[in-house]
Amino acid sequence: MMSEEVKELKVLTVSKCTEDGAAYMALLREKDGKRILPVLMERSEAFQLLMKMKGVKKSDLPSTMADVMRAAFQQCEMNIEEVRIAAVGAGVTYCHILYREHAMYHMIRYCKAADCLILAYTFDCPITIGEILLEQQYMREVGEGMYSIPVNSVNIEALREALKRAIEEENYELASQLRDEIKRRA
Repeated sequence: MMSEEVKELKVLTVSKCTEDGAAYMALLREKDGKRILPVLMERSEAFQLLMKMKGVKKSDLPSTMADVMRAAFQQCEMNIEEVRIAAVGAGVTYCHILYREHAMYHMIRYCKAADCLILAYTFDCPITIGEILLEQQYMREVGEGMYSIPVNSVNIEALREALKRAIEEENYELASQLRDEIKRRA
């Protein structure tokens, strides 16, 4: 049986994606390529991830849940070895966490990606994704610095905001598609 190729990703940036600042998006680029994967997250998660990326530590005491987990894992001789992006649906990206306990490997399945990205930076472990999922979910350039992202990677609030903008811009075809997606998720 042939296994799927796995790509390693690195977080490029984290930025605000709604006017009110409630939703943020982490952009992850494959290490050996150009494809970019969007991951939606809330403000508090975005802030924690940005602090981890910058290496900011307020004190030697654990300041986040990820820091607490790292301290507990170290005491139990455990380590997170890999964060694997596993699925995307209804605006949520899910990961599997591969961890080692002594010589045994274990997996925690379908954790929210925002938390897992913070863990990856805390434990200094790779973030990976299967080639097939990356090909389905990466952002595609549609011209002049504009990108489109798969609708399943967008949460309902962002869909509603996009619907509002589409109506304001009189883009009724897009508004109709967004309305249908919002109804499908309800």
